[in-house]
Amino acid sequence: MISKIELKAFKRLKNSATAASFANRRHYYLDGQKIDEAWHLGMDWASYKRAPIKISNPGRVIFNDYLGIYGNTVIIDHILGLQTLYAHTSATNVNVGDYVQAGEQIANTGTTGAVLGDHLHFGVLVQGIEVNPLEWMDKTWMKSRIFDVIDEAKKVINNK
Repeated sequence: MISKIELKAFKRLKNSATAASFANRRHYYLDGQKIDEAWHLGMDWASYKRAPIKISNPGRVIFNDYLGIYGNTVIIDHILGLQTLYAHTSATNVNVGDYVQAGEQIANTGTTGAVLGDHLHFGVLVQGIEVNPLEWMDKTWMKSRIFDVIDEAKKVINNK
């Protein structure tokens, strides 16, 4: 069980190349006519087929199911409203309610959902809102934007 903040900077899928970045604008066409557009809200990393997905931080599995365009998806809750999303998986090794540790393999990359090839879609959510994963992969950003803010809040709460 997670009882305190144990976060480190998140890491990319091992031996992967970036196939799509956060906030890429996408346009969708049917028979030559534009029918929709959307923003890509995560990082797409491609490695080799069915590559192991290992998590960077401990947490509790809160979702493990098919999730529309994301296909087979695992969502990990890291407390304080922070979740990570691992989509397009081919197989998972966890169940809802499981507590998982940093470095643990939770799934394998795959081609489920709306994809062009085997990869991992990695997302970070804060209070259910998708945010830029690159920030959460930067330990300096995490220190100045998360940990320093929490430390300052503790001082105010404790009247110090």
